[in-house]
Amino acid sequence: MLLLRAPTRTAYAKVDAEEARQLRAQYLIQKVLEEKSPAARSRPPALVRVKARIGVRLKKLRLAIRSVRVRACRTLQRHLRNLRKLIALGVNSAVWFAIHADLEQD
Repeated sequence: MLLLRAPTRTAYAKVDAEEARQLRAQYLIQKVLEEKSPAARSRPPALVRVKARIGVRLKKLRLAIRSVRVRACRTLQRHLRNLRKLIALGVNSAVWFAIHADLEQD
């Protein structure tokens, strides 16, 4: 039954402070050595540069489309406003002409 039991913390506690410091230093040295060199890290692969350029172009395209859409909406609103004014003037002038036509006939 002792074989099935999980290892206890006392087995790890027996490592003295100096040995623990030495193990930690070795681990950190190994970790630094496994990292890539700064020269290899500084230059991104060509695909990353292409993606960045494509991203910038897409952003510019999106902004251009938005500005065209805004201009089109403003133009449409201006035309509708003018049409409304014409219709309102047309109705008022038609009423005015109808009233004056009736007065002239009398």
